[in-house]
Amino acid sequence: MANKPVKYFLVDAFTDSAFKGNPAAVCLLVEERDDEWLQAVAREFNISQTCFLTRLTESADSVVASVPRFRLRWFTTVAEVKLCGHATLAASHTI
Repeated sequence: MANKPVKYFLVDAFTDSAFKGNPAAVCLLVEERDDEWLQAVAREFNISQTCFLTRLTESADSVVASVPRFRLRWFTTVAEVKLCGHATLAASHTI
């Protein structure tokens, strides 16, 4: 796979000051990536949580087609987790 740049942000949730609150990396993905790649990126950031957002494509029969929707996945440095509050807030702030 070719090296494609990934747009990412480091966000401190639960604060309005830099270097306080709960840090999370937020990566905006253009396409799905495999679990191994996602885990490697989270390990590279080396912070408590890394959130990956992938925009979902809308079906033709979608009622709210104008509202963008995203798939979210959360990884620690060692495993995927089912949910992470502060990384979800960081993702919404980023969007």
